[in-house]
Parts: sequence; C-alpha cells; structure tokens
Amino acid sequence: MAFNKDDVAKLVGLQEQDRVLDALRAEIDAIPGQIAALQNEADAEKRALAEAKDHVVKSVLKRKEKEQQLAAKEAEARKFGNDLNNVKTNEAFRALQHEIDGCKKQAGDIETEILMLMEEGDALSKEEKVRAASLKEAEGRVQQKVGLLEARKAEIEGKLAARKGERDGFAGTIAPEMVAQYDAIRVRRKGIALSKLDGNTCGACRMVQPPQVMVYVAKAAKLVCCESCQRILYSADQVFGPKPA
Repeated sequence: MAFNKDDVAKLVGLQEQDRVLDALRAEIDAIPGQIAALQNEADAEKRALAEAKDHVVKSVLKRKEKEQQLAAKEAEARKFGNDLNNVKTNEAFRALQHEIDGCKKQAGDIETEILMLMEEGDALSKEEKVRAASLKEAEGRVQQKVGLLEARKAEIEGKLAARKGERDGFAGTIAPEMVAQYDAIRVRRKGIALSKLDGNTCGACRMVQPPQVMVYVAKAAKLVCCESCQRILYSADQVFGPKPA
C-alpha cells in the first residue's frame, strides 16, 4: 500500500474531525441525564407538596379526634350534673361534684390542645400553599429548561449529521485500508488513533520509541504504530512541515 506524508496529514485531519464529532455525540448523550436531573427537581417539589398535604390531613384528623373527646367529656359532665338532682347524701353530692370538676378540667385541657392544633393547622395550610406555589414555579422552570435542552439536542443532531457527512467525504479521499486501520485503532483506544511524537516519546502513552521506529516515522514510507499503545505515530514535520532554521 503506497503511503506518504500527505496521507499522514489527512489522517491527522480525519482525527480532528472525529474529535469534533465525538464532542457533539457526548453533548447529545449528556442531555437525557440533564433532563432527568431537572425532572428530579420537580419530583422533589411534588413530594414536598404531598408531604405538606399529608401533614394538613393528619392535623385535621387529630383535631377532630380531640373535638370528639371534648364532646364526650362535656356529655359526661352534663350526665353527672343531672345525677346531682337525684343524690340523697352530702357524700354522694361531693363525689359527683368531684367527677364534674374532673371532667371540666379534662375538657379545658382538651380545648387547649384543640386551639394549639388549630394554630398548627393554620401554619401547615400556609406551608402547603407555599409548597404548591414552589411546585408550580419549579414545573414552569423545568419545562422551560427541558424545552431549551431538547432544542439544543435537535440543533446538535443537525450539526452532527452535517459534520458526519463532511467527515465521510473527507475519509473517501484516503486509502480505504488506512481508514480501516485508523477506525480499528480508534475503537480500541477510546477515539484516539494517532499520537504525535514528542521528541522520541509517544505523546499518548509517553513510552520512548526505539530508534528504528523514529526512522520509519521520519521516512513516512508506511504507517508506524507505537509499540506500547498501538496508536499510529506521526511527527509535526509530517503535518506542518519542518520548522524554519
């Protein structure tokens, strides 16, 4: 397979195009996670609102329970009051009066608890309204951001398709065997198939190359790969030409 410095320069150009494509694909791939994170924000607000509503319901139920207890104590006090008319002895009268006083004391304590629960209920209702407003704001914000992300995704997909077409057209100007070798290395080496020499060292894996490898790279008579990472090696001179003296 014939090979020269122009082929190296083309492969380097192809890799630069693939870097751009990989960056676009990475941006596209990141968008679903970003959308999921935004939706998680809205879900957190929904859970907070549901919890606030649950607290309101429990407070109302507790207050109703106390109101039933209050009604029962008041009824018990009335019964003892009615029984006072039927007692025959002072001792029985005092006993009933003691029961009545006890019922009134308990009723007063329950009334205090009811007032506290009413205050608590008002605070919880306010919290529920705050959470509802926060959810509405979050849903609007999330919807807007998701829309922007989806629009960005469509924009990037359009760029990717255009760039992919340019890349494939450019790859068509390179010998198919070289492109096949380049693509195979890209798959194995996380998208980086070529490595520029830094002196006598592979720029990717930092392994020092044998003298014979340096000779082959300088001659550009064939594709030369790093003996360690197997990436195609090239020198700046092959791509940009030798530096002026």
